[in-house]
Amino acid sequence: MLLSRFVGSDGRLWVYSKDRPVRQSKPENECVERDFFEFEVRGKKTENRYEQWLSHIEGDAASVLESIVQRRQISNRDAEIWGTFVASLFGRTRKVRSQISDAMVRGIRKETDDPNFIRDMQYWLLQRGELHVAEDVKRMVTETRAAMEESPSFYHVSALPNRVRILLPSLLSRHWHTIEAPADNRFLISDCPVLTIEVRDGQAFPGAGFGKENTVVLLPLSPKHIFVASPRHLNWKRVADPSGVRNINRLIVQFAHKNVYANASSEDVRVLVNVEIDTIVFGKNAFLPNTT
Repeated sequence: MLLSRFVGSDGRLWVYSKDRPVRQSKPENECVERDFFEFEVRGKKTENRYEQWLSHIEGDAASVLESIVQRRQISNRDAEIWGTFVASLFGRTRKVRSQISDAMVRGIRKETDDPNFIRDMQYWLLQRGELHVAEDVKRMVTETRAAMEESPSFYHVSALPNRVRILLPSLLSRHWHTIEAPADNRFLISDCPVLTIEVRDGQAFPGAGFGKENTVVLLPLSPKHIFVASPRHLNWKRVADPSGVRNINRLIVQFAHKNVYANASSEDVRVLVNVEIDTIVFGKNAFLPNTT
């Protein structure tokens, strides 16, 4: 839905990857990966449940997109639809799977190796009226952890609905803007399109958690428009300065995982991608497990 808004006059995207020649592609060729949201645990398959759920979210958001671009007043229901789309778009990317999810699995492995974990789990279950012997709890934990470690999709996909529910209130509490690029300036978009910065003491720190008070969430909507969900005390110009577009594009490239997309070929973008792509690493210098 979004990539199709970044094509050139020939209906094709320009695709930038680190140390590779710039190439052209169609949006559908960049978005499709078979069974990306599928996994099997204990003989049970997802049977496309998550793909259908995400498709429904995107379909609903498509009806709201133009209102967001044109800065029209929208209903609370449409705001919830758009916020859900932005939250799901952040969580569904390969970068989240390969970086945040891997970090979370490592954390779970460390947590469950703690000798007190099984005892604490028994007590937690008992408080909810369930009595389980330690061996049963240990076996359940071991099986679940093994499934998470063996299937790269398990944690990423199964946690996605809950992640969306957690992120949505933070988005809805912010003031929404649509910022335009000035003449002869264009926004980029990437394979990890939802960006965050924390504005602190007049400076922007990338990769902040959604729940932090001063976090700003951004999403490119077209070469001329970018969506901004901002704390209410921050002011934004309707039309960005050229320097602002350059800074946002650098952030877009830093958040990108493998690919950056544009509606035109540019040597400046190629150089920027070679230097800056994926320098914001989730779980390392952004979205750390112990932050909101």
